[in-house]
Amino acid sequence: MGKRGNSGKGWQRGLLRGLRVSLASMTIVCCALGLLGCSDPMNDALTFEKQGNLTAALAIYTNVLASDPEDTRALRGSAVILMMAGRYDEALVAQEQLVKLDPSDAQTRVELGFNYLNHQDRPQDAVQVLGEAVALEASARNLCYLAQAQEGSGDAHGAEAEQTLRRAIDTEPSYAYSYQLLESLLRAEGRADEADIVRQQAVTLGVDATSTSVEVTETP
Repeated sequence: MGKRGNSGKGWQRGLLRGLRVSLASMTIVCCALGLLGCSDPMNDALTFEKQGNLTAALAIYTNVLASDPEDTRALRGSAVILMMAGRYDEALVAQEQLVKLDPSDAQTRVELGFNYLNHQDRPQDAVQVLGEAVALEASARNLCYLAQAQEGSGDAHGAEAEQTLRRAIDTEPSYAYSYQLLESLLRAEGRADEADIVRQQAVTLGVDATSTSVEVTETP
């Protein structure tokens, strides 16, 4: 009987040791993923991004959002990765949530505007959100993006594109893309003489507005 009792206790001790080892292993894994507060999940995600492991970074952002759907850092990180992956509809959800939560985020509004314009066939919404971006940060770059959306939206806002581009030139005379877009718009409307004036204005200021690689419009 004594031997059987000792054998039973040994089995229990072995089980407890195995359980402790399993729990320790789980803790290490969870710490590596930032799930138990052993590290900041956002830092882990950024590390993965720097390493080029976007899948792992997105998994962390998704996990954070599962517990806190309004975490703006995780929303921003996931939106960027999803856009890079061409998962535009999924990115849209994160972008729209983020602009609701952060009224001061001009960059996400720019990215959302291009998603609307290039991937959702919603040019009117692009005009709206890019107008918000300009209200927050009236740079020549953002004004050019707004002008593109206005031109792409048709008659409703198309006539405003020229005014927006002229404002961009006044805001930052050295920004070449403003001249390029305005010249192109004027030529498309058959206003060649005015387009020539715009090009000459750029030349006078020493701005090269002839390059086709002045700016990237698909991914701002």
